[in-house]
Amino acid sequence: MTKTTFLLPVVAIFSALLSACATGPHTVTLARETVLYRCAGEVDMGVTYSGRATGMEGTADLIWDGKTFPLKQDVSGSGAQYTDGTLTLVTKGDEAFVEKAGEVVLKDCNAKLATP
Repeated sequence: MTKTTFLLPVVAIFSALLSACATGPHTVTLARETVLYRCAGEVDMGVTYSGRATGMEGTADLIWDGKTFPLKQDVSGSGAQYTDGTLTLVTKGDEAFVEKAGEVVLKDCNAKLATP
């Protein structure tokens, strides 16, 4: 068998697979990550991030003081920022803080544990 004879079936199968991928249904799975933070005053908060690892518009569910606050990613010059218009979570690396109506309510927050 020559190299050309061997490669023709391989190329045909590869082309068929690519064609099926191009015309098949498109599904998107959001990346989810939960991070626990310890803030000043030994206050804990949790944040479940969705979408940020995929390059899509991200969201963050902030869990603090027994309540969950759904936040949407907002424009940020450095790090990431999520807000609902009143509550704002600002993160950079493993550090974070939370503002409510422009006043810092959780400061010096550091990531304790990250889970997939």
